[in-house]
Amino acid sequence: MPRSRLKPATLSRLASALIIALFFTAIVQFAVVLPSVGARAVLVDFDAFYIVGQLFWEGRITEAYSAATMAQIQQEMVGHGGFMPWTYPPQFDLIALLLPGLPRGIAYGVFTASTLALYLWVLARLAGPSLVWILIALAPPIYVTTTIGQNAFLTGALMGLFALLTRAKRTAAGWPLGLLIIKPHLGVGLGVHALASGRWRVLALAFGVVLASSLLATLVMGADIWAAFLDGARQAGEALRTEFYPLYRMTSIYAALNALGAAPEVALTVQTVVGLLASAAIILAVRRGVPIHQTLAMACFTSALVSPYLYDYDMVVTGTGLALLASDIRVRTTTLDRIALLGLIWVAGGWGMIHALASAGLSWEDRAANARNTLSYGAFAYVLTLALLFRILRRAPKP
Repeated sequence: MPRSRLKPATLSRLASALIIALFFTAIVQFAVVLPSVGARAVLVDFDAFYIVGQLFWEGRITEAYSAATMAQIQQEMVGHGGFMPWTYPPQFDLIALLLPGLPRGIAYGVFTASTLALYLWVLARLAGPSLVWILIALAPPIYVTTTIGQNAFLTGALMGLFALLTRAKRTAAGWPLGLLIIKPHLGVGLGVHALASGRWRVLALAFGVVLASSLLATLVMGADIWAAFLDGARQAGEALRTEFYPLYRMTSIYAALNALGAAPEVALTVQTVVGLLASAAIILAVRRGVPIHQTLAMACFTSALVSPYLYDYDMVVTGTGLALLASDIRVRTTTLDRIALLGLIWVAGGWGMIHALASAGLSWEDRAANARNTLSYGAFAYVLTLALLFRILRRAPKP
């Protein structure tokens, strides 16, 4: 009898299922290992969400935006000097206040697994048969996000939903665009795309979502929440200039230039100029009739260019752009191109994880000192990734 062989499409689906199973396994593992806030003297990003939710139910939600208060709470839990400040808009507080309704480990598992499931569903709709390669490329930032419980899956899913609905010419694209107010800088490129395309109903709906969510946040938390938020944002800006944040984990132009010794003001100016030029490029591409899947990919990549606050886990949101370009990449690249692209994406999304694993045996003070002396390799890798993608898209498709 002839030996039966699995078809490439079947192999691709099996590989995708295996990779996805590993992601969810990691979520379960970390939910069990860290069942409570501060367990094992460790705090991850999700714990900041959980603490903010607890502060709401204690009637102290505005104190979440105080760096001194958050530092005291977190340092009492783990016994060392590092802490995570809170700078999210009040709309995200509406999500955070729901989390303490469950024990920390379960809340982490539910939040991270549900947002990952939504993100992967959107990614599959965009990437089609190329999903397995997108999953491999994004494995480092997806793994980072599963281990710290960040909200990158949620923002990535909203970005992907905008792309899906925009491609279908649906006004409903305004919903995910408006909901990106939870991380507004990640919606800039998408907003520019809607503006350049003359999608006025989409923009009107997005504005309505922002207005309604702002009103809801005010009703639930009080008008003082906005003054507290603005003060927290001011403190975050000052902290960025004093290199409080771990720049080696950032993938922004600001982090790259600052790591090379540029003054904060200079680095921030260049970051702003790059963001403006990238936004202008979206407008020009839309006006010139570039295929919509390519202009939407540009919008996704631009959204990850405009802000100095961009971490390795935020590379998850670029998955939307990669998924949109999957077919173009397949017919325009050689094996060497794909290896180079994969390596750059892995560095952009995985350098922070590699550095953290390499420093795991050091004391907190030594890890902090080591982090300050480490370059933002992920930032350089992201810029090179965009340059390589630009070069690839200028080629004619292979026969």
